[in-house]
Amino acid sequence: MPSEHRSGLRRGPALAVLGLALLLPVLLAVVVFPTAMYDTRELIAWGREFPIVTPFHPPMMVWIGGVVDRLFGTSAAVTILTGQLLIAIGLVYFYRTLRLTTTRDNALLFTFLYGTSSYTIFAPLSFALNADILQLTSWPAVIFHFLRAVQSDRMRDWIAFGFWSAVALLTKYNAVVLFFGMASAILLLPSCRQVLKRPGFYVAIATGMALILPHVVAVLRHSAAFEYGLDHFDFQNPLSQRLAGVAELLAGYLTFALPGYVIVAISLWKGFLKIRVPASDPLPVSRFLLLTAASAHIALMVLVMIAGLNFLARFAAPYIVLAFLAVAPFMNWSECCKSWVEHTVVPSIAGLYLVAGIGVAVVFTAFASHSAMQEPTAEAARLILRDWDSKYSCGPAYFIGGRQATYGVGIEAGRNVTSLAYREIAGATWYNDDKLRGGGAVVMDTDPEFKERMARFLPGKAYSAESKVSIPLKRTWTGKQFVFPYRFIPPQGCSR
Repeated sequence: MPSEHRSGLRRGPALAVLGLALLLPVLLAVVVFPTAMYDTRELIAWGREFPIVTPFHPPMMVWIGGVVDRLFGTSAAVTILTGQLLIAIGLVYFYRTLRLTTTRDNALLFTFLYGTSSYTIFAPLSFALNADILQLTSWPAVIFHFLRAVQSDRMRDWIAFGFWSAVALLTKYNAVVLFFGMASAILLLPSCRQVLKRPGFYVAIATGMALILPHVVAVLRHSAAFEYGLDHFDFQNPLSQRLAGVAELLAGYLTFALPGYVIVAISLWKGFLKIRVPASDPLPVSRFLLLTAASAHIALMVLVMIAGLNFLARFAAPYIVLAFLAVAPFMNWSECCKSWVEHTVVPSIAGLYLVAGIGVAVVFTAFASHSAMQEPTAEAARLILRDWDSKYSCGPAYFIGGRQATYGVGIEAGRNVTSLAYREIAGATWYNDDKLRGGGAVVMDTDPEFKERMARFLPGKAYSAESKVSIPLKRTWTGKQFVFPYRFIPPQGCSR
């Protein structure tokens, strides 16, 4: 850890602003957006089954969502708060990793810039507990524990490295890109190659493999999640589609780390920030971070341009983490910059998010609405179940149909109800057709091709005529109504 004198940036104001910024989406959920978005609804619904394999993803985000739902319910604010706490853990690992190779001030400033990025503040409103966000916790943890294990060779550090590696893989399969980057750095740096002779390294591998083995076995039996991952690749993609994937990555880079980029650009322009070569060290942490990031990005480009990976901008977040970790050790903030950071940068970011938060709250309360984050799902569930109970003395066992309404209303109908979108029925190991026949189902679908979808996904099931409930959106004065169409698949031998 680099030595330094004690005069430097004050941590208190920066950490206070960072903490309040991370809480902004939670406050917006409490005041303006009380309903969880689509991905969060889905992972809560699946999490109630605590599956070892899911129709689309590794199960980590589903497990976390299930635990949060079990303890605190379906509140959007609580799921977002949980996600922000996990991001905060990732930022601690981010800071501790940088402290292995750079000064406290440098590590603090880059942690502050990444922690107050537009992605960590606003993405959780739409993607709370989503795998892309959870990687902001696991990837820095993997890197930190590996570097600590290399330095100390303590078994607890190796086991922690193996544990977090398993967490990363169980969060999203693209963790293999991170591991490829780290493996490349290990092989390219002689001091890192020594780990291949250490027993602890293989204990870490064994730990990680033991933790993911149940999932691997389940995927071999039920391959829907793995096949879904492969569906993101198309070797037949035209060049324009592949270039579009690169453009999506660049778009993620250009937007998700704002306003940090602006601050770095101004610092370079004013001469506050200088590029430096880190001091030599028996373990070249800075070079390891640089080679890991470079190798991971090369691998990502190969996947996009050669393998036809359909890349979206929101997938860029963990790769931006690698870029920040790689660049920060090669930057040096001059002494004259510290007053500017304390008296201008930190207050400016605080003001920026204060104005943004107030603006969003005012706009979506008085002038606009959001059909998902203000959707009255709990009230819809209450009215639909009241209609069901007037006709049947048992059930419903399932809520089935289109993704938005099925998961939104279904998770509010009670934990004894299983919610599944049409396309997930085949890949959900917990779906039981006999349970549906015995307990019946509520089908929520607005698609004009409803009959064709029923014949495809639920063949042979009789269903009632369509009914509707219309309810005002929550937390908005616009008066907009949300219409919930639904049908019933009657339970067998259970009518009133």
